[in-house]
Amino acid sequence: MPEQDPPPLGEARSDVVARTLTTLAGAVPCVGPLIQVALSETIPNVRLERIEAYLIHLQSRLDEQTLNDSLRTADGLDVFEEGMWQSARAYSDERKQYIAELVSKGMDSNGTERQESRHGLRILNQLDDAQIIILSSYQLKYRLIGEESTVAFYKKHRDVLGPFSREIGPNNKDRGKAELKDAFERHLSSFGLLDVKSEDYNTGRVSYELTAQGRRFLEYLGIAER
Repeated sequence: MPEQDPPPLGEARSDVVARTLTTLAGAVPCVGPLIQVALSETIPNVRLERIEAYLIHLQSRLDEQTLNDSLRTADGLDVFEEGMWQSARAYSDERKQYIAELVSKGMDSNGTERQESRHGLRILNQLDDAQIIILSSYQLKYRLIGEESTVAFYKKHRDVLGPFSREIGPNNKDRGKAELKDAFERHLSSFGLLDVKSEDYNTGRVSYELTAQGRRFLEYLGIAER
């Protein structure tokens, strides 16, 4: 779907939504009317093609009855709405899938699991894709040196994971990336997703390990250890 241009000044929000909802409802027909309500009341003038991709991912994870039943509860609609907002700002398809995975788990459960899903959405909203890659790299399957899957993963994400040279000097372009990765790991640790394993007080280098909460978060994103 092409990106929507900003509406002309003075155009009613309802007109904007009405003009674009036909395509969305066609993409996910089983929840078309409920999507129309959510869009017209909460998310005007967004990048609807991103929401469409999210809705398709969500529909593939939930049956029609579960989706409709959950949307008719206050907390279920809250989880769905948060997913809509986040998907409107999501650039990568992977991130839309993470959002859909979290939302589907929340909508297909209740009580503690639904609260955990909502908490996961709040955390995801404060992490970028690079930080998700770094967190994923702490899974055991990517810590096995020489394994084909490990080599492929680090090769694919070389710009995020390194290895980076930490030499001080104007010609070392890697040092900034190394420091950024350090900052990302501290950020992940602040959410309890990584824990400090050891620290070298001479160099300031910190070694981390994945926490139980970190493993659970990755599980909710659909990218946990298999």
